[in-house]
Amino acid sequence: MKTPTLISSLLVLSAVNLTLMVPGGFIESRDFSHISPMILGAFNILLTALGMISFFLAYFVFRKQRWAFMASLLCSIGYFIVYVIDLAEIFPKSPSPMPTSLLSLEIFGTILSIPLSLYAFKAFDKEKTEGPSSPVGNTIYWIIAAAMIIGLGIIIFATKSAMTANT
Repeated sequence: MKTPTLISSLLVLSAVNLTLMVPGGFIESRDFSHISPMILGAFNILLTALGMISFFLAYFVFRKQRWAFMASLLCSIGYFIVYVIDLAEIFPKSPSPMPTSLLSLEIFGTILSIPLSLYAFKAFDKEKTEGPSSPVGNTIYWIIAAAMIIGLGIIIFATKSAMTANT
């Protein structure tokens, strides 16, 4: 498998893995009602942006855009930090125990971030020129607008779900 295809695959896999852990979803059921809504909202914005940017980056990495390799490296570091601080129980703290399925997905996400960062760095270092560029039509603006609306919905849902104490 060629490096850009591998990086794109790791980005999509990382984003899907993160998506499975949205508070209020099937996996994340911990109670974060003691955390300020502003802090929780900001954290959910970060997580949503990380996942959505990864989906978009997968395309640009596949097109061999050099900047996308560096952005992929930054995303991989973001994934690593997010998972490690949760696994180390630094943030977000919860009185509820971490479900086993969530623990498994977070360990998987941490492991995924390592080859993602290594391959992204290698590709950035190797690719000295930009890949083929193509004109961007108006469709991309509609896709970005739709992604922003979906992202806002995810942030609101995740924040409200995390603020609700599970009894």
